[in-house]
Amino acid sequence: MSDEQLMITTFTKAYNKYVYDEMVIGQLAHTELKDGVRTGAEVDVIMPAMVNLFDYTGGDLKDAELTNTTTAKVKFDKGKAFHFEVDEVKKQQIANAPDLKQKVELAKEYSSDAIKQFAAAVDSAYGQLYTRAGHYLADTANAAIPLDADYAKEILAYMQAEFQRGDRKGHTNWIDGQMVAVVPPEYQFYLGKLDELKYVESGHKKIAKGYIGQLCGWDIVVSNNVASVKENDQITYYPLFGIKGKTLAGGISKNLNMKDYMPEKNFNTRYKGYGLYGVGAPRADFLGTVKITAPLALSKRAA
Repeated sequence: MSDEQLMITTFTKAYNKYVYDEMVIGQLAHTELKDGVRTGAEVDVIMPAMVNLFDYTGGDLKDAELTNTTTAKVKFDKGKAFHFEVDEVKKQQIANAPDLKQKVELAKEYSSDAIKQFAAAVDSAYGQLYTRAGHYLADTANAAIPLDADYAKEILAYMQAEFQRGDRKGHTNWIDGQMVAVVPPEYQFYLGKLDELKYVESGHKKIAKGYIGQLCGWDIVVSNNVASVKENDQITYYPLFGIKGKTLAGGISKNLNMKDYMPEKNFNTRYKGYGLYGVGAPRADFLGTVKITAPLALSKRAA
């Protein structure tokens, strides 16, 4: 394997390994890496199965039925291209690394910025799905709710109640330990005024990207990619609420279509490529949003 092909292979492996860790809104999604996709292709994303409860009146159980799965059709209609240069010193470090794991770690140093940007692009696409939310909260006449600290907490409690209610037939849309609220930094500003929001949660097994704490049963994460629109000279935000890995669906191309080339009057190798992705909202009953404005204002200082 040539040094150039080695770089392409290790870059792709680093991308495949770390892209999930860079997504924030994507924490609500079941996102799959897909092989051999082309622009505009529609692929199936198999969402986590749901289990149905049924009445038992005694006797032997029937043979188990297949679990109820949801297949989401996701169109790969978006893409991002990238290019970068690798100096000879770094290329030799990667080539001389003792094993593939260390090669991937070294390649990650070059790929990290591209991975972060690509994940942010996918997150931004997820953030635009608020219009399909099943649980929706706004002020009267569908106006945005002006945020303050009390409202910031009350909204979380309201959404908790909406999800816990479910369909009133025993199916709840609330799963303890898997509920995620994605808020913009402006919302975080008001949450920071609450004494009971602890920014370091004891017992939290994995600190997810963007995680700031837990309140009303929600793991709260902060993202700049939450959908926003400008209305009447003010910005309206749409925080998202859902179940980790179950609410949204997405696909990302596994093959980054990378090529190496050597520009004139330059001894360093350059690489270019592109990746495709698509997103969808297959479980509207697992998705919530709230229409808010969140103007930042410092508390008045005592005279």
